Amino acid sequence: MKKLVSFLLVIVSVFSAVFIVGCKGCKKPESVNCHDYKINVTFDDKNMLLTGYEVVTFYNYTDTTITELKFNLYGNAYREGAKFAPILCGQTALAYPNGLNYGYMTVDGVEVLGSQVDYSIGGDDKNVLIIPLSTEIFPEESITVKIDFTLKLTNSLTRTGYNDKTINLGNFYPILCAYADDGFKECLYYPIGDPFYSDYANYTVTLTLNEGFNVCSSGVLFDSKKVDGTATLTYKIQNAKDFAFVLSDCFDMVTGSVNGITVNYYYVTDTEPKLTLNSAIDAIKTFSNLFGDYPYKTFSVAETGFYQGGMEYPAMVMISDALQDRSAISEVTVHETAHQWWYALVGNDEVNYAFLDEGLTEYSVALFYELNPNYGFTRAEVIGMAHKSYQTYCSIYDRLFGGKDTSMCRSLSQFTSEYEYVNIAYIKGALMFDYLRIAVSDEVFFKGLKNYVKNYSFKNATPDALFGTFEALADTNGFFNSWVSGEVVI
Repeated sequence: MKKLVSFLLVIVSVFSAVFIVGCKGCKKPESVNCHDYKINVTFDDKNMLLTGYEVVTFYNYTDTTITELKFNLYGNAYREGAKFAPILCGQTALAYPNGLNYGYMTVDGVEVLGSQVDYSIGGDDKNVLIIPLSTEIFPEESITVKIDFTLKLTNSLTRTGYNDKTINLGNFYPILCAYADDGFKECLYYPIGDPFYSDYANYTVTLTLNEGFNVCSSGVLFDSKKVDGTATLTYKIQNAKDFAFVLSDCFDMVTGSVNGITVNYYYVTDTEPKLTLNSAIDAIKTFSNLFGDYPYKTFSVAETGFYQGGMEYPAMVMISDALQDRSAISEVTVHETAHQWWYALVGNDEVNYAFLDEGLTEYSVALFYELNPNYGFTRAEVIGMAHKSYQTYCSIYDRLFGGKDTSMCRSLSQFTSEYEYVNIAYIKGALMFDYLRIAVSDEVFFKGLKNYVKNYSFKNATPDALFGTFEALADTNGFFNSWVSGEVVI
């Protein structure tokens, strides 16, 4: 997510039924390399409710037997009484300009192989649906889960909220917890960073809504039907970490293409929409040349009500309609587009290793300016601003707290402020990659990034995966260790 406009601004449902169909012994087809979601939802714009169901096929690609499934319920973080509210207290007025209000997500029942089971809502903040399985799922076997749900939206400028012009449907459905280190990873909705961690899946998503809405989405529109004032739209995307929509009855759209990819820009207030569209097109062209091909058939940018700069999803990003300066709009667009490589294509655990995607994404912005001088910035200027921001952060923390923690491999829960998070995950991350480039040469640096993409496309990479990719090309192990441990002095 782009939390700040530029380096200079750093300072600054109810679920009605759940049942499982399928059988032990169903083998994972060789052509399938991830889970499968079939989501069918209806949006009620009068009551701001999203209701429907999802049929999720879980493929056991692990080397252990699975006896229960876990789903993150991100929508439940917006309920009254949540221990981990999705917004920092100091930003409540920005996120809820019409006053604090609440949404919810609940579960009604679970059925496994035709029988009701005692499912539970667990986690540290009622954030996880836990479904016990009546039969063991061995490696290479699969099982299918159907979940009926209702999501109540908040009136907020957040990932999952609405305002008078747009409706953001990010993280709107129960999503399988990522499986790593012999267990499902439950995600608390920390108000700092992007508290999400999921595995790749294929999606078919059908949305029914008032036909007066225009829809920006992840995926390709596969089917469209209109009946009695409603539209039913079906979208598909493969190998995606998640799926999102932005809806509006005010959207205009401009479209273009690059490398055979359709690029759409949905906007409400932007007075120069073609310039924003061109920023996305130029970014796709630049990053495809630097890192590898863009992974999807379409890319959509939505100008929407959002209290921060922007937010990334596979094949779709949000940029805030509060951005006014043309250079800021371009920078956020470029940043979020870069996330299509560092998050959407090469995934990671954003809760514990945020620098993997945010640091690479922020450095990608510097590379973009280096290769596109017509945007008015140079790599030297961007890196220089990053140095100043990071040194200011270190100075402030030394004076206020008598020291600072500059380690990079830590949970979102361990950051004391968003200011600290941005300087470590974004700014220090970008500086690390610039210093790495200088240390190993341009040839080795860009070969390493291309190898990283090639080896970890549609996988969740770890810090060791990144470090090992470069270690195979140059002696970099000591370099990375000193940066991520906090030993290096910049």
